[in-house]
Amino acid sequence: MFSRYHIFNELLHPEFLKIEKKRVGIILLIFVLSTLVIPILHYLVPDLLREKLNNREFVWVVFFWWILFFVFEIFAFIRITWSIKKGYSISKRMLNINLLLEFGLPTIVLYNIVKYDNSLLVLEYDGLTFYFLLLMLSAMHLNFKISLGAGILACLGYFGVSYWGIQFLKFAGDVDQMIEIYAMRSVGLLSAGIIAGIVADEIRKRVNNLLKAKDDQNEMESLLGQQLSTHVARELIVHKNDKIGQKVMGSVMFLDIRDFTSMADHQSPEETIAFQNAIFDPLIRIVDKNNGIIHQILGDGFMASFGVAVQNPNHAEDAYRAGIQIVDVINHCRRELNGDKTRVGIGLHCGELITGNIGNEIRKQFSIAGKNVIMASRIEQLNKQFNSQFLVSKPIVDRLNETSNSLLNLGKIKLKGIDEKIEVFKVS
Repeated sequence: MFSRYHIFNELLHPEFLKIEKKRVGIILLIFVLSTLVIPILHYLVPDLLREKLNNREFVWVVFFWWILFFVFEIFAFIRITWSIKKGYSISKRMLNINLLLEFGLPTIVLYNIVKYDNSLLVLEYDGLTFYFLLLMLSAMHLNFKISLGAGILACLGYFGVSYWGIQFLKFAGDVDQMIEIYAMRSVGLLSAGIIAGIVADEIRKRVNNLLKAKDDQNEMESLLGQQLSTHVARELIVHKNDKIGQKVMGSVMFLDIRDFTSMADHQSPEETIAFQNAIFDPLIRIVDKNNGIIHQILGDGFMASFGVAVQNPNHAEDAYRAGIQIVDVINHCRRELNGDKTRVGIGLHCGELITGNIGNEIRKQFSIAGKNVIMASRIEQLNKQFNSQFLVSKPIVDRLNETSNSLLNLGKIKLKGIDEKIEVFKVS
């Protein structure tokens, strides 16, 4: 993860951009609050800043560099926000440029304040505090080298301004002692950068592990999603160690392509696969669009469920709607074999289902079981008997918000292997 971004021109991880956005946002907030302090102080204590504000050259020079720093941070914030929104990446080169400007511009501002104020007072508190804040925020880069570089820049900038100021103001006192004091403060800034870097590096390792785990899960979901379903893949990962099944209320659909075996015998393997892809592509999309998941795709059909992996009180409505759409699509499909129309058999039933991950450490499958699954399969097989394409059970009809006129009651029918009879309806 992050180890791939240590190279100077490598792109930043998307999560890293979000952290950088927060860091720049905090700097902007501190900057705005600091800017508001000046007029407030001037209002509360008019004589405190009167002399400085009357020096037009001082005001304009400091104002220029102050605004330049502000504009730079706004530009950085807007660019990062835009990149996150558009899904673009920013190279690590930008971090180094930001670092130079963030510590270079304050140094220039301090230099001008010392020059026009004829005092090192700004270095005693304001300058030192601002550098420390920037150093602490540098930890949000989650990079030891960047925090170390920030410490070095702060150390050199602070000591450079203080040393120049001592020479420029020509102090009559113990110059060596003053230089030593400011040198120790500069070393303190360097130490703060090192400490921030150590903390950042430790956080980076933890974030690195979290992002790696997240990317591994996303990759696993993507790979499994191509073979199964996104919902099923996620269910397998979340409950990968679960051995106990659970009971849920849902709908089960069985679909079978009629005369598929005889058709495949008269076609080449390439033609058979092309036909399967052409048929299954719209059917899979229909099931997915109606909040269903396909558990198994066989050569001539599939088993799908609704309201199983993700709880859905309208599972019967969604399943029925999916069946209607599937029949409509199939009616527009034609086999190239003698120009015959493609026909399917769909069986739909709902009730209590048993779900769980079945298998072992080598291979595991999220599946559904129970009497209601068998009943849905048996209902599908009745399509051959009634020369139909879509049959549903009474429990499905009872859950439909509107009973369609296209439903034909076939009466109570005894299903193979099931003791009680069940009322079945033909959807025409």
